[in-house]
Amino acid sequence: MRSLDGTRAVVVNWRDLSHSLAGGSERYAWEFAKALAGAGADVEFVTARERGQSRTEVVDGIRIRRGGGAFGFYAHAALYYLRNRRTLDLVVDPECGIPTFAPLFVRRSTAVLLVLHHVHIDQFARYFPKPLALLGQWLERTVMPFVYRRTRTLAVSDSTVAEMRRQLGWTGPVDLLANGSQTPGPEDCGLEHHEPDRLLVLGRLVPHKRVELVIDSIGSLLAERPALSLDICGQGPEADRLRELIQQRGLEDRVVVHGFLPEEEKRALLRRARLHVCASDVEGWGQVVIEAAGYGLPTVARDVPGLRDSVREGVTGWLVPEGEAGEVGARLTQTIAEALTALDDSETRAELFASCRAWASHFSWTRMHDEARQIAVEELVRHGRVLEWADDVDVDVEQRHHTRVSLGCTTQSVPRAFASLERGNLPCVES
Repeated sequence: MRSLDGTRAVVVNWRDLSHSLAGGSERYAWEFAKALAGAGADVEFVTARERGQSRTEVVDGIRIRRGGGAFGFYAHAALYYLRNRRTLDLVVDPECGIPTFAPLFVRRSTAVLLVLHHVHIDQFARYFPKPLALLGQWLERTVMPFVYRRTRTLAVSDSTVAEMRRQLGWTGPVDLLANGSQTPGPEDCGLEHHEPDRLLVLGRLVPHKRVELVIDSIGSLLAERPALSLDICGQGPEADRLRELIQQRGLEDRVVVHGFLPEEEKRALLRRARLHVCASDVEGWGQVVIEAAGYGLPTVARDVPGLRDSVREGVTGWLVPEGEAGEVGARLTQTIAEALTALDDSETRAELFASCRAWASHFSWTRMHDEARQIAVEELVRHGRVLEWADDVDVDVEQRHHTRVSLGCTTQSVPRAFASLERGNLPCVES
């Protein structure tokens, strides 16, 4: 018998993987759902409905229920909770700026897991008019900590935990459940495929990703590196504005916005690039950094929450120090130039390639599934659910607030694992 047989669970996330704006948080939510389904749970995935998406479909044995748009989704989720409150055993409630406040709608005996990727306080002001921004900030800073005060809370990085403490005044325990990744085999990547001076940007094209800074850096560096080029892989509302900027800068033959690409075409770009660049204002973790690292590709990223967790300075990439608003672009340009100069050396390239691959190998989705399943079982037991013990979990409810992530062959804290890698001790790679 599997550990979650007979359990009815729901993952409630703003978007699903087929949404045009899907990114790392959507992949994380879907993998959480797959972890529960793989352990025998009856899982549904409740999400918003974009134009052209069906209301319901079944993928990987998980029923997707879509309804509402960017804001109507919250009413859709509330109605789902109320209609199913008698039968729900477990709710996974990721905070995508504002959570769905599941504890207000489900029974007290229903286990709820709150997941935070990053704090959105600053982003509300960037994306919404002032009244709506203030409402969002109040909901995240004041209402959310109160509603979820008795709920087990998960974060994806140490930076997210620190920002929760600093910006939200979060005082309760927070467990760490790291992202996963799918590292390609050695036959699918290699230094021989890397093209000099070829840069890559991965991810959604939205304002806080600051892709325009990378485009400007390309223009500034062409005089000293005339072969420089940039591939931008991703889609989103910023795509047209970025294409206009490229045209204004006269960089049409140097910078290409590819939009959404099938997986094999994206992999081809990852194989060919020499350097990945991420200029985001903030991330929960930096999923694209780990994806690039899987191909042995180091990253230049800003020294901001999330990215400072996924990039190991001098080991798997370079962090751009933050400064005044007007200095960010110049510092990014300087760091890209320094990184490309370092990568001109074949020994340095080989060292970074090996370190990136080793680092990425720690973050498998298999390991994330195992830890997600463990956490789910612990919470179900804590809420009075009697489960038949199975071989796929080791329940220790007393240790449920121990922040952990599995790295190498043992479970160790994230800082210890980082230090081990930086000393050159590459932990065991999962086969």
